[in-house]
Amino acid sequence: MGLIELGLNDVEPRAEPARPDAGASGEESNSGGLNVGALEAAPKYNEFVPSMHSNMTMTSPLPPQEPEYAPDATLEEKVVAVLKTCYDPEIPVDIYQLGLIYHVHAPVSGEDPEKVKVVMTLTSPNCPAAQTLPAEVKYKIERLQEVESAAVDITFDPVWTPERMSDEAKLALNLF
Repeated sequence: MGLIELGLNDVEPRAEPARPDAGASGEESNSGGLNVGALEAAPKYNEFVPSMHSNMTMTSPLPPQEPEYAPDATLEEKVVAVLKTCYDPEIPVDIYQLGLIYHVHAPVSGEDPEKVKVVMTLTSPNCPAAQTLPAEVKYKIERLQEVESAAVDITFDPVWTPERMSDEAKLALNLF
């Protein structure tokens, strides 16, 4: 039985063999019927967040969502903006509006500015995202230029309930 070579780890694109149906102009199309422009514009594998869910997955066809904050935003405001780009895999609402974030400690000047701490919960102790969601939060916070490291602590005290959701999240989920 032979192996199929996919070339997923190739650094340089491989040349495709000449196709017998090449145009009369002598030019060959290497697209194989694919939208080459879209493929070239798509983010590369290493640009994705190492996660298995949400709009930031490695398999997502969309590029990672960048946080939006004012140029003069404090570090805490930047961290909150980052948290709003993380989504629960089963609920189409960001984790901040969902009420999963209990506390954000982003030091102000004079303190240790590289250390950020987030205390969060999950929708249940058996949440399928228990391994990936905190890792995604940590990864995204550490992408901020001012942050050297981030700590994400998970707690179930108090237990998350739908009442913790913002009005915006409840509206998005038709809970009114």
